[in-house]
Amino acid sequence: ETMATEAAAVKSFEELMAAKKKEVAALSKSIEEKLERIGLLGVKIAQMKNDLGDSAQSFEEDKAFLADMEKNCASKSDIHEEEKKMRAEEIVALVDTIKILNDDDALDLFKKTLPSASMSFVQ
Repeated sequence: ETMATEAAAVKSFEELMAAKKKEVAALSKSIEEKLERIGLLGVKIAQMKNDLGDSAQSFEEDKAFLADMEKNCASKSDIHEEEKKMRAEEIVALVDTIKILNDDDALDLFKKTLPSASMSFVQ
């Protein structure tokens, strides 16, 4: 009877050891997977930090470009307004000139300044 009890205990121990070995193997595999995932996440974090630095630098450059663009646009807008004003003044001057040239007095004056046919024979 003690032999049977001893054999049952040995068998139970061997089954327990086999189960524990399987458990250790499964847990070891889980630990390896988690360590691999930790490594990959560390690489991703480093890449994201690098990308963040690049993005922050690009953002600062873009802000500087925007400020410069706004300054240039304001300057060009002022120049454009002056050009429009000058163009309007030129148009008014042209209208006045055309008005003067179309006037009857101007026609009479123009006819007086041209040598007439009789004058050309005198010369």
